[in-house]
Amino acid sequence: MSDAAASKTGTEYRVNRFLLLVANLLTLSRLLATPLLVYFLLRTVEEPHFNWIALGTIALLQISDILDGIVARRARGEAPQGVNPAGEILDPIADKLYINSSVVTLAIIGRLDWRVAAIIVARDVLILLGWSMRYIFSGIRLLPNRLGKAADSMQAILLVVVLFQPDPVIGAALAWATAAMTVASGLWYARMALFEPHGV
Repeated sequence: MSDAAASKTGTEYRVNRFLLLVANLLTLSRLLATPLLVYFLLRTVEEPHFNWIALGTIALLQISDILDGIVARRARGEAPQGVNPAGEILDPIADKLYINSSVVTLAIIGRLDWRVAAIIVARDVLILLGWSMRYIFSGIRLLPNRLGKAADSMQAILLVVVLFQPDPVIGAALAWATAAMTVASGLWYARMALFEPHGV
């Protein structure tokens, strides 16, 4: 099922609404699975086999993230951003919620340095505030960039490595490398919010 969507220039594009619904349902599944992941992480303290269950859940969440991006692009075709506002808002929220919930949980149970967790959470809170303020005052929607996506990928890899219980030196090195990438991406997002004249 598809219909036409008009851009700001008046051009009409074909948009597959069914595929957009599928993409949004995949995003929603990540939101709903986050509490389960937190539960599995908490159980790893006393039952080590839950490390594998948590790893499997993270793998499914990452696959869902990849799939909903592919499906959403297929549904949108040549249409510009903005034809699926719900998905464009919920997708980054789902990703950040699951990552932030996981790093906070790992910090609480002593498996991740709380300073690293605080850096990751602080960046995402500031990004959310910056995006919101930019959109409220200028109507400009800022989209993820490559540096931000690289930081998000490193955060997901960090979760996996922590659950594999590596040598403490290796785990700490990756954690702080992830924190550094997170800070760099946060500064880049701040630059976009403050100085980018054009939105998307």
